[in-house]
Amino acid sequence: MKASLRLFCLVVLFLLVRQSAFAQGAATGDLRVSVKDPKGNAVTNATVTVRDVAKGLERAGSSDGQGGYSVRQLAPGTYSVTVDASGFAKAEATGIAITVGGMAELPVTLTVAGGREIIEVSAQAEIVETSRSSTTDTVGERRIDNLPINGRNYIQFTLSDSQVQRDSSPQIGAAPTSGLNMSGQRARSNLVNLDGANNIDNSTNGVRSTVSQEAVQEFQIITNNYAAEYGQASGGVVNIITRSGSNDFHGDVYGYLRDRDFQAVNPFSTTSNPAYTRVQAGTAFGGPIKKDKTYYYFSYEVTRRHETGFSSIAAPTNLPYYGLTNFDTSTTAGGLLPLPLGTIQTTPVQAGFLQSLTAADVGALGASNILAYEELLGASSGMALTGAWPLTMTGGYPGIGGFLTTCSAPPCFVPASYQSLGSQVGNFPVFEGTSLYSLRIDHNVNNHNRLMLRANVSPSTVTGIEGSGQDQPFGQNAYSRTSRQSYRDVAGVMQDTWTLGSNKVNEFRFQ
Repeated sequence: MKASLRLFCLVVLFLLVRQSAFAQGAATGDLRVSVKDPKGNAVTNATVTVRDVAKGLERAGSSDGQGGYSVRQLAPGTYSVTVDASGFAKAEATGIAITVGGMAELPVTLTVAGGREIIEVSAQAEIVETSRSSTTDTVGERRIDNLPINGRNYIQFTLSDSQVQRDSSPQIGAAPTSGLNMSGQRARSNLVNLDGANNIDNSTNGVRSTVSQEAVQEFQIITNNYAAEYGQASGGVVNIITRSGSNDFHGDVYGYLRDRDFQAVNPFSTTSNPAYTRVQAGTAFGGPIKKDKTYYYFSYEVTRRHETGFSSIAAPTNLPYYGLTNFDTSTTAGGLLPLPLGTIQTTPVQAGFLQSLTAADVGALGASNILAYEELLGASSGMALTGAWPLTMTGGYPGIGGFLTTCSAPPCFVPASYQSLGSQVGNFPVFEGTSLYSLRIDHNVNNHNRLMLRANVSPSTVTGIEGSGQDQPFGQNAYSRTSRQSYRDVAGVMQDTWTLGSNKVNEFRFQ
């Protein structure tokens, strides 16, 4: 009975994991240390220890029996390496950088011991990975902290790689893309991982909310030939690693401001001084909860925008900001014609044609044809611009249940929600309120087991944005064609890295 119950539980667990398993990515890096004596011979009896100085975690390297010692699944960071072998002086190398998805190579040459001494190794780990075929690039903490970026969208640092291009499609709507073209594929063909966990909306392949730029330690770009563990991508892969706390407390407070009082006015604006204020501010700090044991890192960033959208879709032609059409809505323009149908809206060219008609023209064209032309102009342009039919129309007015002989309350059948072009000339408010919260906890159970917990929440509300696929510059649209977007994205990741013996590492991750 116990064996059957155990088997049943294993089957259920397998099915649950199988149903919820999506593509994942690397959240760690590897180090290989090659140890030789002064004559260049391999040293096979050395003890190699790797230590994360900032967090107090130590790992021992496993030997391949030929002078090579590997330490797998190291969290990205800076490490020190000590090599100790009988008959040789102890060697120590510091400042060894391990990057996400990387395989660092560190050559160490020992010297014969003349006593108990420590030899500092000046060689740095090789960054060229000769054993891997994938094309990768890593954007490190230094570049993230110091390179300028518009809007603090740190994934755009990927464009510093010559093999990555900016996506030309709009990154708006409820499921924005990564904004990157890799290997000639569209932006929805990429995989974005956050701490090794899938950060893609699996229904649209859009990118979910991530974390503040201040909470990003580094990220890796893989443009092609990536390993089988990276699924769900025909383009490229982006592996993002968040920052963790250490034995030292460190914090930042920052803010960015753009305001209409000290920036240029949008050249397409329909007013001389449109409202515009954009604030991005936040704080990030981390440190030890218990030294050499437990650490935290918290970040918060807020974006607040009060801006102006504008529409010149039916702006009068006699104004300097000539609109998207040449309909004339001014009450003094020549396009308002006193004709048999009454006053109708026309373009200047149409007005010129009607005003130039002579009696001979009427006879040649036919009065009924000219009347039909006037009705066509009056019905289409009048309804489009002002939402009203001409004062008189042969055959009646369109209405519910058929044509009406009179139209005492124009526009008759048009619903109250109808927005005419003329009503949309002018400005409308654009607002955004987006916050990014993230908290990461790292805990060293012992030198063989390390836990990581991270949670991030991203509430956001944006009004006055263009509907998806319109591909128009932001804020240059009719307000009736804009939409409101609200989302509350909550994500959590737990990871356990467990070293089994000297040559096995188990990595368990739950998202």
